[in-house]
Amino acid sequence: MIPIYLCDDEPQLTKALAEIINNQVMIDALDMGPISISDNPEMLLTKIKEKRERAIYFLDIDFPEFKNGFELATEIRQIDPRGFIVFITAHTDLAMETFKYRLEAMDYIVKGDEKLLKEKVQSCLSSIEQRLGDEANESFFTLKILDEVRHIPTKQILYFEASGHNHQIRLQMQDEIIDFYGTLQNLEVELGDDFWRCHRGYLVNIYHVSRIYMRTNELELDNQERCLMSRRAKLNIPNSLKVKV
Repeated sequence: MIPIYLCDDEPQLTKALAEIINNQVMIDALDMGPISISDNPEMLLTKIKEKRERAIYFLDIDFPEFKNGFELATEIRQIDPRGFIVFITAHTDLAMETFKYRLEAMDYIVKGDEKLLKEKVQSCLSSIEQRLGDEANESFFTLKILDEVRHIPTKQILYFEASGHNHQIRLQMQDEIIDFYGTLQNLEVELGDDFWRCHRGYLVNIYHVSRIYMRTNELELDNQERCLMSRRAKLNIPNSLKVKV
């Protein structure tokens, strides 16, 4: 089960929110809970640091005498980078603030409208359940660069390339390139059989290989890019790729 945390300094709101969530979990038999309620961001952070597990967070924006909800969410992201965050607020326009803090929020629930609150909570829980189901059959590559943590579906990765010096790696996707520090050797172990070390400078996703050119020691990806292939790799072509020769 995935736990749920509510953090707001309005007891009536958290009580109503917890009731809505509990009812929805029971009606739809969602694999979620238990619900933990706090009015103190520091206490919430202490609790999730102890648990260290993926969770769902409903967070207020304004906390008198404490950090705001965006700063709280930023710290939560450091502990639980794949958690689901929903903001509860009296403000209607928060897009620029979430961009400023580089946060991925599922939704914003505006206080004051009980019917809308119920609809929004139900929508969020349904979306989370759908995403969890989709992820069960999908693998991810987790990458941390400075204060940002990315979870990239491995099916979107074309290849990794060793570029330059000092263990710099380039991750190539169809529409994005990410540079970070690491080694192809460690990535090869981490990612398993879906990626092939075709050359000392390349680790390619076998599902994106469209053709192998034995004469020129190259392989072509489905975006028409080409990667080098070593003599050693020519002798150890994965069985699933032999039809590409």
